[in-house]
Amino acid sequence: MTSCKPLADLVSECIELAKLVPSSHNCQPWQVQWYAQSVPFDGRLQIGFDPDNIINALPALQNEMWMSLAGFSAVLINLLEATGITCVVSSPITSGTNNATCEHPYILEAQLTYQPERINLARFNQIKSLLAQRYTYRGALTGNKKLAAHDRILSTVLWHSPHIEWQSIEGDKHLKTAELVARFASQDFKHAKAWQETYAFIDFSETPNKEAERGFNIQQLMGPMSLIKRRAHQLLLNPLSMRVLAKLGVADSMAQALSQLTAQSSQIICLCQKSTQSTFDWLCAGQKMIEMWLQATAQGLAIHPLSVLLQHPEAKAALHEQLGKEHHPLFIARVGKSDADPKFIAQFRYRAALPRILKQH
Repeated sequence: MTSCKPLADLVSECIELAKLVPSSHNCQPWQVQWYAQSVPFDGRLQIGFDPDNIINALPALQNEMWMSLAGFSAVLINLLEATGITCVVSSPITSGTNNATCEHPYILEAQLTYQPERINLARFNQIKSLLAQRYTYRGALTGNKKLAAHDRILSTVLWHSPHIEWQSIEGDKHLKTAELVARFASQDFKHAKAWQETYAFIDFSETPNKEAERGFNIQQLMGPMSLIKRRAHQLLLNPLSMRVLAKLGVADSMAQALSQLTAQSSQIICLCQKSTQSTFDWLCAGQKMIEMWLQATAQGLAIHPLSVLLQHPEAKAALHEQLGKEHHPLFIARVGKSDADPKFIAQFRYRAALPRILKQH
C-alpha cells in the first residue's frame, strides 16, 4: 500500500485482502457495491450478500452466512481505516430483529473519505499478514499452548453485544464435547441434501485448481495426500456412495475419528449468548469470530470449527444443555498447534476474482 492512491484503488486493494476471511465451505457469500462521488477523495460502499453464493441446505446455515458476512465486513472496514480512510458506518440490522439473508440489499453502508495523512501502515500490515497466515485445518491440533485474548487486532467494532462472550471448554466438558462429536458428527454425511451441497465445494486435485474460485481442496484440510488416497476419498465421500456407506457404519467411523481429534485438541472454545439470538447477535458473533481467529493466528495456533454441533437441532440442544441454560452456543471450534506446512496449505486458498465481488456504479 502506498499513499495518495485513488480511493477506488484502495477499496479494491482492501477487498482483495478481506476476501481471505473464512466462510462456510469457502462459499464467500459477500458482494460490495461501490458508488464513486464527484469529490475525488469521497465515496460510498454497501456490503451485502451475493445471492448466488449463499449455502442453504440446512436452516442453521443462514446463521453461518450472517457470521461470514460480518467477518468480511469487519476486516474490510478495519483495513480501509488503516489506509487512511474515514468510514462513517450505518446498518439497517437492529438489535432484537430477525432477518432473512437477502431481506435487505445490504447489511452495512459506509461513507468514505480518504485522508492520506491518517494512514496507519503498522495496523494495515498486521491485518494483512495475519489474513495471509490464517487457515483452517482438520488434522491434529495439539500442544500445551492455550489461546488467550490480547489487544484487539480489529480495533473498530461494527456490532456490539455485551451478552456474547467466549467460553473455554475444559476438563470433563472438553471430553464430553468430544463425545457429542462422536454422537452427532455423522449427521454431516447422513443428511443427503446437506452433504451434496458440501461435496460440491470439495476439490480433489493434486495441485491448485487454477479455475477454482470457491470451495476447498481436500489436502487443505487433511494435509498432503497421494493420488490413490485422494481418489479413494473422492469415491468414498461421493453423495451416492455415502448413502450406502453411511448405512454400513462408515459415517459413524468418521465421526469417531473427529471425536478423537477433538478429545486430543489443545483447547475447545465456544462463543455463547446469554439469551436467544437475533440477526444482530449473529453479526456480533461473526465479528468476534474473525477477531479471535486472527488472535489465534498471531499466537501461532490454528482453528477448526466444529460446525456440526450447531447445524443440527438435536446436536445443538445437547451442546446447549452441557454448557448450561445461560450459554446459547453461536460458534464452537477446537484450537491448537497444527502440524501442517503453512506454505502447502496456502497454495489452495481459492478466492473469487475481484469483479465477482466488487460492483462499481
